[in-house]
Amino acid sequence: MSTLRRGAAVAVATVAAAVSVGLAGGPAAGAPAGAPAGAPAGAAAGVTALPVVDHERLLLAAQLDPSKPDRGLTSGAEASVKTVKAALRAKGLLASSDTDGHFGRATMDAWRAWENSVHTTANPWSTNGLPSLFELGKLAPNRFTLSNEVDQGSWVTEDGEAVNERTRAMFRRAEALSSNMTITQGRGGADASVGTHMGGGVIDIRVNDAPSQTSARLAALRKVGFAAWFRNWSGNEHIHAIAVGDPWVAYGSHRSLCQIYQFRFGGEGGSCSDSTAGADRPLVWWEQYQRSL
Repeated sequence: MSTLRRGAAVAVATVAAAVSVGLAGGPAAGAPAGAPAGAPAGAAAGVTALPVVDHERLLLAAQLDPSKPDRGLTSGAEASVKTVKAALRAKGLLASSDTDGHFGRATMDAWRAWENSVHTTANPWSTNGLPSLFELGKLAPNRFTLSNEVDQGSWVTEDGEAVNERTRAMFRRAEALSSNMTITQGRGGADASVGTHMGGGVIDIRVNDAPSQTSARLAALRKVGFAAWFRNWSGNEHIHAIAVGDPWVAYGSHRSLCQIYQFRFGGEGGSCSDSTAGADRPLVWWEQYQRSL
């Protein structure tokens, strides 16, 4: 098990313990006399339960909000973002006036500062401004609990390319829904990729093996949770796909993240300034897709 996954497991176990007290049905250890069966310790004294942060929705906000032209909110994420921002303010990493449910550039920068404080090694996927399970676990104790955790897994190899386990599972499911595919680039730094492949969750897929399958492959990739486009570039035709909600997507000068925003609102993802006027695509992520089965 990787250091990140081991650390995440310990952290999440600690968080889970905070919400498991009293679930066995009897009075919790330390609960005041006369407290209702199942009441946590301190319940009779009016102790407030910790807020719950929805990891899936928090990541979605972190991948969409920084590219918005205003302080718009991401559906279902407002309460989680507010809770995390309160914790960042308590750490002195975010301005006291920044209290809304928008996960913008300032919040992303504050999260990167938190990442730098909890990781012993800086790299494009662990200091990217996106809240991973490990990092949230370090911030959560006595502040919040977690739901809908997203675990990207460890680095693995698919078609000779480095991807994380979550991305590999998504890719293989998309293959099952369409046809066999080949990853031509996973994690790496090709000049033409302008930093988008420096972390996890981003893959390029060969199309010249079966050009007639391109549309079906795109549909399958999007169905399981990729923001995906066909790049009809002379001499370099391929499918470019980013796993929505992957906490290891590289910072990459926001290029990978703005591509997810561009996909959601219809842009081509070739530039952070692509027009999104009048276009709208549904945005699906892997865990959401799995629940639909």
